[in-house]
Formats: sequence, structure tokens, C-alpha cells
Amino acid sequence: MIQKRKLATMSVTVLTIAALLAGCGANPSATKAPVAVNTYKVVAADTPVKAEYSGTVTATDKVPVRPKISGRVVEKYVQGGQEVTEGQPLFRLDSRTYDAALAQAKATQAQSEANLANQQLNLRRYQTLASQDAIPQQTVTDQEAATQQQQAVVEANAAQVDAAQDNVDDTIVYAPFSGKLNVDDVPIGTFATAGSTALVTISSTNPVYVEFSISEAEYLQMTKQAADNAGSWGDHLLLRLSDGTMYPYEGHVTQVNHGMDGNSGSIIVKAVFDNPDNLLIPGLYATVVSDTQIQRNALSVPQRAVQQTLGKYYVSVIDGNGEAQNREVTPGQKVGKFWIINDGLQDGDTIIVDGYQKAKGAALDQHLLTKADIDNDSSDTSSDTSSSNS
Repeated sequence: MIQKRKLATMSVTVLTIAALLAGCGANPSATKAPVAVNTYKVVAADTPVKAEYSGTVTATDKVPVRPKISGRVVEKYVQGGQEVTEGQPLFRLDSRTYDAALAQAKATQAQSEANLANQQLNLRRYQTLASQDAIPQQTVTDQEAATQQQQAVVEANAAQVDAAQDNVDDTIVYAPFSGKLNVDDVPIGTFATAGSTALVTISSTNPVYVEFSISEAEYLQMTKQAADNAGSWGDHLLLRLSDGTMYPYEGHVTQVNHGMDGNSGSIIVKAVFDNPDNLLIPGLYATVVSDTQIQRNALSVPQRAVQQTLGKYYVSVIDGNGEAQNREVTPGQKVGKFWIINDGLQDGDTIIVDGYQKAKGAALDQHLLTKADIDNDSSDTSSDTSSSNS
């Protein structure tokens, strides 16, 4: 009897403990505090963006320097790679032939001037005799014609002297404008043919062009946008050099090749930049950063809300049940502390900015951030978006 009572008591105790254990495991979340997360509501809006293009520095003026007369190079005043100014002597050609031609032209001119003086003297004598009826008037008329003819000879010889003097002067070859010489200068002893032989190539250094390509669609979009804003596309261009530094001077578009480039299918654009320090040299690569453009109905999220895993990008989106779900997205351009999402989100989605690591499957205590909150957060480390979050 006593043994039966002990067994009954033990059974009740076991059932009571089991019931308590079952009750504790039935709703474990009821005893857990919600996970605090910062959220952000995605809203489609027209967003200013920057476009970047790979460019190459070219000279605004680049010409081969050719002599106006033929002759052998007998002296060089400069070397390739040197900076020169407009009008600076570069080469001297052998002038002996041209000096002789000039001397002969001057002698011929002097002879013709002497003949003219004699004709003029005869004319005055005949005019005096004709006034005394000592000779016919026809003699005077003939002498006037002879004097005029000799005057024409003098003028023709003077032109020959000028031409011969120009040839002598042209034996010195001068820089047509200020710039930098290429290293293709010819050596002393080279025979230069007039208008054919390139003695050296000179390139202007200030300002310079930066040449880059844009697609036809980009060109049409930016042109229409500029028209809508009553402005001009390409008025304020920036330049990022190959070492990552920004060039201190702004540039602007000066030439647009409306014909399509046969190699790349792109429109060729030239922007002009001041180059007072000669930092930009032809052939240098640089990145052109365009003035502000507008991406219509862009969906922007804080950069720190984007998770990167194995080369893919994800954003934690709060679904209709208030739960966090990872969604793969396609990010576009970065604008400040935000990242434009090209695909994967919709207007009105609420995403988790901070705390997404512990949010999945948990109750959420949401704190909605505004764009101003993101922009003003000095502790934001969103600029480093290359780190992976798992």
C-alpha cells in the first residue's frame, strides 16, 4: 500500500516537471527582447550623378616645322624636347646660294635705277626743246613712254630683291608658336626640301585638349538634359589624374564630333583645360569627370546598408510580415554616402541600414532614418564598401 502511494507521488511529480518544461519551450521568443535596427525607406527621386570617362591629353596645336626654302641644315639652336617661345630661332640652313642671288638682284636693281635716271634726264631735255619748238612733240611722247617702261623695270627688279631677301631670311627657321618640341628633330647636315622636310614637330602646351568618347545615347541624354535646365553640357568638367589626384583647373567641352567613330561606335569629345604649369603633356591618361547630370527616378540606399558576399550584393528588406529578408541587388553609381540601386528594389521598400546581421528571424525594433540622418552621420564608414559581410 505504502509502495503504491510512493509510485503515484513520483508520477505526479514527473508529469508536473514535464508540463513545466513543455510550457517553457512552447514560445521562446516571448522572453527575447526585439533586435534594434535602423531602417531607411527607399523613395524614387531624380538624383544628381557624376559620369566618368577615360581620356587622353592631346595638344591643341601640333604641327611639323618645315622650311620655306631648300638647303642643308648647318646649325641648330635647340634640341628635341625643349620648350620654345613663338619666334625663337630653331635651325639655320646654308645661305650661300641665297646670299649670291640677293647680291645679283641688288646689282640688277641698281643698273635699272641708273637707266631710269638717264631716261628721266632725257625726258626733261626733250620737254625743254619741245617748248622752244626745236623738236617735234612726238619725240617727247616717245621719251615719256620709254621712261615709264624703265620705271616698271625698276619696280620689277625691286620685287626680285625683296624675294631674294626673303629667301635669305628664311634660311633661319623660327618657332611658329610657343610650345614644346618633340624629339624628332633632324641632325645637322640634313638636306631639307622646301615645304616637304619636317625639321621638328612642335606642340602647344597651354591650353591642352583631353579627348574622350561617349555613347550616342549618353550624348543625346545629356544634351536634352542641358536644354531642360537652360544650360550647356560640359561647362564644368573635372579631371582625375592617374595617381588619383584631382587636377586643379576646370575644363569645358569645345569640340564634339557628331560623326560616329568607326572603331568604337562612340562620339568623340574634346574638352579644353588650362595648363599653366605644363603638368599635362600629350599622351597622358586621365579620367574626365562630367558636370552634374540627373538620373531620373533613381533608387538610392545608404552605402553601409549594402552587403557584399562572394561578388554579389544584398540588401536586407523588411517584408509585409515585418521580417528581414536578404534580397540580391545590382548597384550602380555612388553618390555621396548613398548607392544607386539599378535592380532589385522597388519604390517604397524599407531596408535595414544597421543591425541586419542579427535581424533575420527576430522581432525588430525599428528606427527610421532620414536622408539627412545619413548625410550628417560623421561616424558613417560607408565609403569602404569593398568589405564582405556574411
